[in-house]
Amino acid sequence: MQGGVILLRGTGADALRYVEADRSRADDYYLSDSTGVQYAVLDASGEAVSSRVLTADEYAGWVDWINPDTGEQMGKPRLAGLDRQGSPRFAEMVINTPKSLSVAAALHPEVSKALDAAQQDALAEIQRWLAQYSVTRVGPRGKQEVVPIEHMQVVGITHRTSRAGDPHRHIHMQIGARVWAAGKWRALDTAATFRQQGAIRALGTAVIAASPELAEVLDRHGPLLDPVTGEVTELEPFNALMSKRGEQVRKNLERLEAEWETAHPGETMGPVVSSRLTAQAWAYERPAKKPTTLREEEAWLTEVRAKDTARRSVNKSRIGNELARVVQCQRMQLWSLSRCVVPGTTIGAKLTVLSSSETWLCSTRS
Repeated sequence: MQGGVILLRGTGADALRYVEADRSRADDYYLSDSTGVQYAVLDASGEAVSSRVLTADEYAGWVDWINPDTGEQMGKPRLAGLDRQGSPRFAEMVINTPKSLSVAAALHPEVSKALDAAQQDALAEIQRWLAQYSVTRVGPRGKQEVVPIEHMQVVGITHRTSRAGDPHRHIHMQIGARVWAAGKWRALDTAATFRQQGAIRALGTAVIAASPELAEVLDRHGPLLDPVTGEVTELEPFNALMSKRGEQVRKNLERLEAEWETAHPGETMGPVVSSRLTAQAWAYERPAKKPTTLREEEAWLTEVRAKDTARRSVNKSRIGNELARVVQCQRMQLWSLSRCVVPGTTIGAKLTVLSSSETWLCSTRS
C-alpha cells in the first residue's frame, strides 16, 4: 500500500464528485454491482455489527453526518469560512497494489477474482484494527481525556481503473469522522489516525502479499509475484510506459472537460458526454488507439498486447521448483514483518500488526 491519510472537508455532493472523478466512466459497470459503496459499523472489539451497500444518496448523507441506519444527525458539521476550515467529514486511505499486479488482473479473470478478494480481506483487517485502536476526546476544552471509541463507521469504494481508464485496482477506505463514545456522537481523533497510518499501510500490504489464493493463481498462470516489491516481475518493465500514456490521456481529458464546462455553464456532465470526451482524449493525436467500447481498460490491454507484454506473460513457464517457493515465502515473511515495525506507532499497535501479519503469513502455501 502506498499513500497516506487525507481528510475530506467538503459536502456529500463534493465527496460524490471526488470518488466519481477518481476512475474512468468505464468503471460504472463495476460500481453498479453489489460491491459499490460498502458500509460497515464496527464495535470496539473490531467486529462488524452491521454491513450493507449504500445508495448514492445515503452515501452523500453519511458524508454530511447523517446516520444511514437511523436517519439521525450525528452532529452539525462546521462549514468553511474566510479564516477557518470546515469540519473533516471522513479520513481516507487508499488500499492499492503495484501497477503490474493490476495489469495481471486485467489479463486473467482468475487473477482478477483473487486480487479483489485479497483487497477485500485487507479492508476487513484494517477496519477491525481501526475499531480497536481509534480514539476520541471527552470533556471540556483543556480537561479532555482520550477514550477509545465504542462504535465507528467505515466505507469502502472499489475502483478497477484510474481516471485515464488504465488498470488500477484500489479501494477508497473512508473512516467516518463521527464516532460513538460515552453516550453520544463525538469527533474521531484524526491526529491519532495520522499517527497510525504507517501501521495501517503495513497491515494492508501484509494481507495482500500473503494471500495464498492470489499467489496460487499467479503461479498457475505463470507470472511470478515478487514478495519484496509486490510487482509481477514479467509485467513490471511496462509500468513506466503505461504511466506515461495514462498521464497523456488524463491531461487530454482534463482539457476537454474544461472546454465543455466553459461552453455549458451551469450544466452537469452526464455519462454519455463523459464517455464521448474520454474517447476523444484517447484519440487525440493517436486516432488508431481510441477505445472501441466503453471499457477503456480493454483499450489499455490492446496497447499492452501490442507491446508483446501479454504474450510473454501468458507464455511464461510455471515456477515448479519447490525450493523456489520456500525461498519466496521466507522472503515474504521477512519483508511483511519488517514493514510492520513502524516508527511513531505504540508498542501495542506494533504487536497487533505483527500478530495479524503472522496469522496471514502462516496460511500461505508451503
